[in-house]
Amino acid sequence: MATSPKKEAPADGGVLQNKPTAAAAQQGDHDRIVMASRRADGTPDQINPEFIGDKDVAIAAAQEQLAQQAASAVDTAARGVSSTPEGTGSSEPDAEVKALKDAQDKAVEAAKDKAAREVEDLHRGLGG
Repeated sequence: MATSPKKEAPADGGVLQNKPTAAAAQQGDHDRIVMASRRADGTPDQINPEFIGDKDVAIAAAQEQLAQQAASAVDTAARGVSSTPEGTGSSEPDAEVKALKDAQDKAVEAAKDKAAREVEDLHRGLGG
């Protein structure tokens, strides 16, 4: 039985890297993603991300991520809002809570718009 000779890897490691470097990533490497991991400021936490897969799904996922992050940021900024014990007070919405809710709604809409623009700019098809 004939066997083919085993190919020896080049001494310098050839094209494979045992330990990829940051410099290698900046020279053209990128992450192909369906949904981004996010930094605290809302930007994707990947290297030069390229959205793949169904575009509508990617937009919906990005919108939900950024909407939740934006609403949370508004809430965090307004931690001083107090609440009353259950069953006491007026049935009218508290002015501070209403203002907070309005600010969250505004932040959510802006985040959804940002998410749609981001996916539009970075989407590269169905991954084929």
